[in-house]
Amino acid sequence: MKRIAIFILLIAMTLSITACQKVPETSLVVGKSSDKLIEKAQTNSGEEPLSARLDTPGTYQDSVSSEDGLLNLTIDATITVPEANSIPIIQVTPGAFSQEQADVLINELAHNTLYSPNQPMTKEEITEELLAAKQALAAGPADNDILFLNEGLEVWEQAMQEYIDMLNAGYQDAPETVDPEPISDTFIEFDNGASQIEGINTSSEVGFEGLQISNIPFGQGTTQALYSQNTTNDGFELAYVPIHDMIRYFPDIDLSQFPEISLSEEDAQALCDELVEKLGLADVICWSVYKAYSNGNPSLPARSCWEVRYVRNMNGVPITFTATPVSGTLDANGNYFAPWLYESLVFYVTDDGIIGMKWQSPYEIGDAVTKDSALLSFNEVMDVFRKMYLVDNAGEKKDVTVNSIRLGYTRVLKQDETGVGLLVPVWDFFGSVTDEEGRTSTSPDNSLLTINAVDGSIIDRAVGY
Repeated sequence: MKRIAIFILLIAMTLSITACQKVPETSLVVGKSSDKLIEKAQTNSGEEPLSARLDTPGTYQDSVSSEDGLLNLTIDATITVPEANSIPIIQVTPGAFSQEQADVLINELAHNTLYSPNQPMTKEEITEELLAAKQALAAGPADNDILFLNEGLEVWEQAMQEYIDMLNAGYQDAPETVDPEPISDTFIEFDNGASQIEGINTSSEVGFEGLQISNIPFGQGTTQALYSQNTTNDGFELAYVPIHDMIRYFPDIDLSQFPEISLSEEDAQALCDELVEKLGLADVICWSVYKAYSNGNPSLPARSCWEVRYVRNMNGVPITFTATPVSGTLDANGNYFAPWLYESLVFYVTDDGIIGMKWQSPYEIGDAVTKDSALLSFNEVMDVFRKMYLVDNAGEKKDVTVNSIRLGYTRVLKQDETGVGLLVPVWDFFGSVTDEEGRTSTSPDNSLLTINAVDGSIIDRAVGY
């Protein structure tokens, strides 16, 4: 099924290139002015530390309920403010992986020679693929099929039939056997502006391992680097779940079924720190280290590992990580733009070393558009939070407890400029939610609300502004 997926993906990319060439006639950032935000932020000229400037306490307690009594909000939180004297707004654009970084990833992660996954198909492989393709065409598209979602059933069926015709046409001249070809260590360039290095191998030492480094033009998909070891050879299934989400999603699971690892949290981070330094990432810091587990996928071995995550740290102010994914966007003409994912760098580590990596959507850091930012006081922010959280959750019966309030950066889309973002200061609120059935959901990475620290507006992380 891997070749089918690749073929459908290539067609989807081709169609998305056509759809995304035209710049939207209306802004993707509706109702929020980047220029006004920058103008407001520029009014600050203070030099004192942020915590003193904003009059933030170390902890904060409060409670409030909605008028109908359905929602109860309790705040008993620690306050985290960066040890910095300024927090400028910084412009960012989609970045790309350099050849030097690709060399480091290949040399440091791959245990064996990697071979191209795009070898000519043998007659036996074509026969198997034809059967799979015909079965897929008869069954219809999966609910999450990218081409089906974006282009509809008719285009999907046409693409599948073209693939079947291509396989039939190539059978006669296909070889009986193929000798594996080692990958090139340099990027392969494509006509659509994308470039890629991809290789796989299967050995007795580590089982399957694969490395994929892809630079994708903005609007066509996601620039990402993936490494996966000892998983299915049908893709990069980095399906590891941190312990807090494992307990939340699978409350009855017995974690003792997963093998323990002897590597300490500190040693796991040190191993990743060393690789991050070799990649030349001087402006990132380790954000979190969690125990994580494979999620029960039968193609994955039962595995425990350390999930080690990194974020940008701009002059002492980190980008606050939240688990909320950003969605795609439709412009005024209905053209679909692939989502500009938030930058993410995470490693998975066991006693055998780094067994997985997912590095998505790296940023190219631009100039600071303000020297510093004028921020609302902490009390003003709390007034916004109490009011807006009750408004956003009106009519819902639940008990909410906030245990962490954090000042940091997030990336928002810049108004009227496609492919340009701003790192802006925001307050995020983390905690737990107990619903009307008595089920409690707790995750340190799910922000309950994100408030722009400059003007008090609410930022929807799923949209990106």
